[in-house]
Amino acid sequence: MSEEIVLRPYQLESIDGLRDGRRAGHRSQILMAPTGAGKSVIAAHLLREAARKYSKAAFVVDRINLVDQTSALLDRYGIDHGVVQAGHWRWRPYERIQVCSAQTIEKRGFFPDLNLLIVDEAHTTRRLTADLIRNRPDLTVIGLTATPFAKGMAKIYSNLVNVCTTNQLVADGFLVPLKMYAAKAVDMAGAKVVAGEWADREIEKRGIEIVGDIVSEWVDKTHLHFGGPVKTIVFSATVDHGEELCRQFNAAGYNFQQVSYRDGSDETRRELIQEFRKADSSIHGLISCEVFTKGFDVPDILCGVAARPYRKSLSSHVQQMGRVMRTSPGKEFGLWLDHCGNVTRFWDDTEDLFEHGTQTLEDGATRDAVARKERDPKECADWGCTCGYIFPQRMDRCPACGKEHVRQSMVESVAGVMEEVDGGKAKKVKTARHLEDKSAVWRQLCGYAMERKKGDQVTAQKFALAQFKTIYGHFPQSHFKPEDAPPISRELKGTVQNNIIRHFYKGKGKGAARADVR
Repeated sequence: MSEEIVLRPYQLESIDGLRDGRRAGHRSQILMAPTGAGKSVIAAHLLREAARKYSKAAFVVDRINLVDQTSALLDRYGIDHGVVQAGHWRWRPYERIQVCSAQTIEKRGFFPDLNLLIVDEAHTTRRLTADLIRNRPDLTVIGLTATPFAKGMAKIYSNLVNVCTTNQLVADGFLVPLKMYAAKAVDMAGAKVVAGEWADREIEKRGIEIVGDIVSEWVDKTHLHFGGPVKTIVFSATVDHGEELCRQFNAAGYNFQQVSYRDGSDETRRELIQEFRKADSSIHGLISCEVFTKGFDVPDILCGVAARPYRKSLSSHVQQMGRVMRTSPGKEFGLWLDHCGNVTRFWDDTEDLFEHGTQTLEDGATRDAVARKERDPKECADWGCTCGYIFPQRMDRCPACGKEHVRQSMVESVAGVMEEVDGGKAKKVKTARHLEDKSAVWRQLCGYAMERKKGDQVTAQKFALAQFKTIYGHFPQSHFKPEDAPPISRELKGTVQNNIIRHFYKGKGKGAARADVR
């Protein structure tokens, strides 16, 4: 039996944004949302609405493995459709909705009476698709992407809709955070550059030199964090590099398989991916140099290994990390092992993108245009440890190796006293005793939020996150778990109520504040 499409709040906002853009005269728009935000689900909703109106629509993907993935999603929601791909069993040209391989339709041509075109991974601009968009002024077009960074996109699409960011989705529990390690990396010093990126041959040669380190690091870190091997995706430098990685992983007793143009047939690749998708898959990991960078959706992947260095392509780096950030039952975080320096090379750009997204297509076009300089990682080694853990924010103790860190920074926290910078001058601010243990405060807030919101977990989570951030200035490190939460202390309850009242006096409205303080 098919499922009903249930859209999340930000997905509904995205659709509203597209409709507002269409009413404003934009027939060709980009919908930007982080990897894992459910852009394909939004597309499924739009395709279903098109079918209900007896319109013709096509969903175009530029990866062969994504054809079956998209078709399965439409089946899940009971949306009748055909598939346009050479030799595919689901060739049904009479259906109003079609899932299309970009490579196939470039050979066969598009549907002349198409009403809606949805382009997946729209930052990969294909000439014939761009020509169709330009030459069909009656066609409504929606391009989907997490990284609208391609040069010239503003000449094809006239509007950018971006209503949510990666950090928002992590805070709301729709994506998981990453635990990242700067492991032994491919040394690209003096490497030859072709078209702005390091040459494949150079990456392959240097990458093979550290294959043993990649395998041993994966064994060590998966045992440290998960107690043993977990489902993994590896981004190799080249196909030959991937084959050597497979050989050494398999020699160590782990089943790793490569997906590449050498697969032999689409059916072989399809069977391999279907096996990997199983919860009890016999395959520990899949390896590919580019196939899985875009759109590949297997939510229970717990570990990602990056072994292909980029000079400019922030988009490829972000797309790869997104493969590990999807949520799955029991999944609290994704493990990211960086053997190419991409995490630290793109650190500032990634932080900015995750926090703010992209505001215009012109702004996005510059993000992949400049080579990033090498930089030292924010890692445990800064405190004399060699575990390689990279910190997303300030911490007193490394969550990987347990080493305590004595921080030298503009904000110093010691025994209930915080040093903060105010106008360039540091001042001491006393921290109340009942707020010293952040984890205890978070647990209390989880239970109190469920009580206030009468068991509505979605609104309770938002309330608890907002209160924690109001108190400490950042979100908690733990997920929202109201079960077995201790009763809130009188002091903490008073702090929360005072913060709500203070928020009221900043202009929220007297009635709303009174209604929320009880």
